[in-house]
Amino acid sequence: MTQEYKRHQSFPLRLSPSIRQQANDLAHVEGISLNHFISLAIAEKIVRMEQTTLLKEQVTPKKVVTLRTDFRSDKLA
Repeated sequence: MTQEYKRHQSFPLRLSPSIRQQANDLAHVEGISLNHFISLAIAEKIVRMEQTTLLKEQVTPKKVVTLRTDFRSDKLA
């Protein structure tokens, strides 16, 4: 971690009252702090976006056409 990052660990976050209440309620049910809940939510979103990017890179147009063709032939059979 860089010194710059260590000095700025807080991040003001503006949430609508309803979102904040829902997040707070869910965090309470899980037995974790609201801060931890929000950190986990952000981490999960990052992982999902990275997975989506990897999947897009792995699926070439040829593979998409093959998948569509296979699907259609299964339907007709």
